[in-house]
Amino acid sequence: MSGDASPLEAAARKAVAAPFGAILTLAPDDGQPVYIDGRKSNVAVSLGAPKGAKADCEWRGPHDILQRALSSDRALEAAFASGGLTIAGDMSVMARLQLTGTK
Repeated sequence: MSGDASPLEAAARKAVAAPFGAILTLAPDDGQPVYIDGRKSNVAVSLGAPKGAKADCEWRGPHDILQRALSSDRALEAAFASGGLTIAGDMSVMARLQLTGTK
């Protein structure tokens, strides 16, 4: 990971290590989106969209909520249930995503 990674990008790199068969976009209301490509064994996290592909699922919300949602499956569920996080697209991505946490 480079020293100039955004906090959200860094959190995504720590939290998602296992493939999940989809592209997930983390779209903060107040910043640049982060793309997580979980289609291959080496999960790729970047600030640019994967070439020739579109996201299967998008999480949208305030930067701090997105970052917290990556900390555990329970935090993700709480953020979604409270309305702090909206999810568009393929909801099954949430079920396939295995968060390792950011701590």
